[in-house]
Amino acid sequence: MYLLGRVGQVLGPFDTSDLLMPGGAINMQTPEETLPVLVKLGVQAAVGTVIEVNGKNIKIGKTGIYELDEIVPVEHFRFPYGADADTIVDYVY
Repeated sequence: MYLLGRVGQVLGPFDTSDLLMPGGAINMQTPEETLPVLVKLGVQAAVGTVIEVNGKNIKIGKTGIYELDEIVPVEHFRFPYGADADTIVDYVY
């Protein structure tokens, strides 16, 4: 697989007050004048973990993996109930 863009990863644990985007752990500092958007987002977490993307809650299913393979302008991303140390967030922007 060939990925265009920049790749990053952040590791748990995450507290309920940890905001990953904007301005949090996923800090997309780029030379471009406009803020980049996420091209791919992957979360590996315990089954039942809830993530909040753009104000909508998404529960991690029985595989323990959530993937978003579309260009999505993510303005807000966090774990509203926290996440344990085994949580991994991969992203491409």
